[in-house]
Amino acid sequence: MFTIKGQEEERARIARELHDTIAQDLRYCRTLLEKKNCAENIPEALQLLGKSLSEVRLISYNLSPADITKKDLRANLVNLCASMAQTCDVKFRISMPDDTDTSFLNENDILNLYRIVQESLTNVIKHANADEAVILIRNSSENEEKGLYIFISDDGCGFDYDAEQYEGFSSYKRIGGAKHFGLIGMKKRCQLIGAEFSVSSAPGEGTQISIFKRMN
Repeated sequence: MFTIKGQEEERARIARELHDTIAQDLRYCRTLLEKKNCAENIPEALQLLGKSLSEVRLISYNLSPADITKKDLRANLVNLCASMAQTCDVKFRISMPDDTDTSFLNENDILNLYRIVQESLTNVIKHANADEAVILIRNSSENEEKGLYIFISDDGCGFDYDAEQYEGFSSYKRIGGAKHFGLIGMKKRCQLIGAEFSVSSAPGEGTQISIFKRMN
């Protein structure tokens, strides 16, 4: 049931992205080129076309990354960062000690953790206006519960976090008041695999997404 609902939500999200970003940019690009003396608008039109091409590449990669492996979380995330770095000016760094134990994760755990990180980095590219994003993956320290900890941090604009519940999940408001519910999907994926999810952000202070998957 969750899988079917999740697929429908994903289709709706992609449809909104295509309509609200790419379609709008292409429509405006056409308007620029239909004007009299349109030659002076060509630089702006080319910039919009380049932006739309990057959006299409990002959406296509997110739908079906060619280099994902079923059992290697590190390799998947390294490949993800390398691929996303080609679509934007954000610098991605990933830190994961060689002795990090992920043996207790099954293939479903790995896929969902990958998708959560992917959505987080997509938000960084689209909304954060960040120079850098860091993914830290580690096991527990001495006083922490045993498991896997993932932190995705950026140095971007941050946002006003709204702790009120929206359909049972936390939502947030981006600067300017526009709501964005990408966090709902991330939190649902965490719930699906029994992981914990939290957000820390404030305007001008960047954002950190934290995920904890308990060791069985």
